[in-house]
Amino acid sequence: MLRPAATYNLNAQAMDATIGLIKEVFEKRVNVKEIYIDTIGKESVYQKKLEKIFPTIKIKVAKKADSLYPCVSAASVCAKVTRDAALEVCYRSYILENTGNAEHQPVAQGWGSGYPSDARSTAWLKENMDSLFGWGSECRFSWGTAKDMLETGKAVTKVDWPAANDDEQGVRMTDFFVAAPTGEDFEEHDELVNWFGRPVSEQVF
Repeated sequence: MLRPAATYNLNAQAMDATIGLIKEVFEKRVNVKEIYIDTIGKESVYQKKLEKIFPTIKIKVAKKADSLYPCVSAASVCAKVTRDAALEVCYRSYILENTGNAEHQPVAQGWGSGYPSDARSTAWLKENMDSLFGWGSECRFSWGTAKDMLETGKAVTKVDWPAANDDEQGVRMTDFFVAAPTGEDFEEHDELVNWFGRPVSEQVF
């Protein structure tokens, strides 16, 4: 399995998305006085960061906010309906790109909601996992469910990566570098200065 690029964890994604949504609402000149948010992670840290960015607004971040505040409950329903619709559109696009026919496979048999408890999601991951590359951009490799499949799957190609601090035969990249000259020796060794002349001083003007 190839090593994935740097991860963009779910907490950071949620924070960035929340900030972006709030800014977008303000840009539409909506008179917002209070903001209620269902947290991912530690609510006090989340709330302090938002309060620094939006100091004039009352902000409340809480765990299970969708069960405490009706406005968050309504937003949660809207978010899930929007997510399901977006996943359906994305799945049709995925099928079209890979088969040339968007009707090749019914959406009902697609990749599900993305939750590990959704049998359609886990079944799709298992059926579409490449032994070396895993999946494409449709899957977040830092997702625990995906990581477990890649690390414990029987059909996965195992790759032993060298330790980051291992030097091949004791040779380091810096061994090929030469320290730049300084002080009086600088102009002697700086060939670019000799080729292209010297900077014009302010005294000329």
